[in-house]
Amino acid sequence: MTHPRPRHHEISVLPDREDLMAELASRLEALDALLSRLEDAERQAADAGEHLIRTRQWQEDTVRTIQEERARMRQRQQALDDLAEHARAAVEALQGSYRSLPPEVKQLEIELQVLNSSGFLSRRNGRTR
Repeated sequence: MTHPRPRHHEISVLPDREDLMAELASRLEALDALLSRLEDAERQAADAGEHLIRTRQWQEDTVRTIQEERARMRQRQQALDDLAEHARAAVEALQGSYRSLPPEVKQLEIELQVLNSSGFLSRRNGRTR
């Protein structure tokens, strides 16, 4: 004759249903938190990408502006050099024609020497005194 086992000694292999539901709810909350963090990271990455695009455009605009300004400066330098060359030629022509130069011509000669010695003129082939 076999004796039935008493109920209070039964060992439950499966956890209680309420414990499973609590564990599932906890895991769902954790997954929801992870999903929210992932969505935040995606938004931050998109924002960073847009910022990089705007920064790149700013850099390109800055480089273009610098290049344009350099071209303008070269044009101005060319014009200054041409003007100085013409002024030197005029001073030399007047020196050859007159014994005494008017004060304005002497002043122009001095200004050309100052511009040349200060490095404002890129052509240094003038023969100013």
